[in-house]
Amino acid sequence: MTNPGIEFLEKTTYPDFSTVDMILRKPEPEREIPVPEGAKVIRLPNPKRKKYADVSVPEALEQWEPEAFFSRSAMTLQELSFLLWCMQGYRKTKENDVALRNVPSSGVRYPIETFFVAGEVDELETGLYRYLPHSHQIVVERVDSTLPFAMGTASMNFKLITRAAVTFLWVGIPYRSTWALGNRGFRSVLIEAGHICQALIMAASCTGWRVHPIDLFHDQMMIQLANLNPESQWPLYVGAVGKRERDF
Repeated sequence: MTNPGIEFLEKTTYPDFSTVDMILRKPEPEREIPVPEGAKVIRLPNPKRKKYADVSVPEALEQWEPEAFFSRSAMTLQELSFLLWCMQGYRKTKENDVALRNVPSSGVRYPIETFFVAGEVDELETGLYRYLPHSHQIVVERVDSTLPFAMGTASMNFKLITRAAVTFLWVGIPYRSTWALGNRGFRSVLIEAGHICQALIMAASCTGWRVHPIDLFHDQMMIQLANLNPESQWPLYVGAVGKRERDF
């Protein structure tokens, strides 16, 4: 591969119906990674139960800036619930099980899974969790007090991540998109990670939290950290959430 960028664009042009498994009547992939047998599932508080600051779109955009340092601070489970719902939550389900969610998705495929390392979240042990959008719950993937340090090393942002209350890891499941869109779906997976992170930035501005997006990280370390299948599950993007000292 002499020019991977150009080759990627050429091989993901649309339409190329020969690459669409939906047309070939192949089974539709699962909409969520199944919950492992025996795993603990935690129901989140109603994300709409608490009122947050009324922040305008211009204010939210003007408030954001890259972060170099977080002060140690704890996030409530209610705040976490709100952020997760704003990123990927369901607003309602229409006829034929077509879901309306809070971020757009090409072909309504939603190929992104949200994992997160809880560093300082009230009522949660330090560890790795995954959001279940349909039921608005989280599944405990692994309880491990060393995970914020492992995430900091993997993301090459050790000081920032180890002080973050939560660090989100967005993982792409390309086949959810390519099943319906063919090779064009690979573009959708990358684009939609950006939609989700921007939704997090906007939602965090209403709660007093700051977001630092990270797209440079050690892929293999992230795959190991989240126990991903590298053939079908891709770590795409990281978002650290914390507060600065002047925010208190």
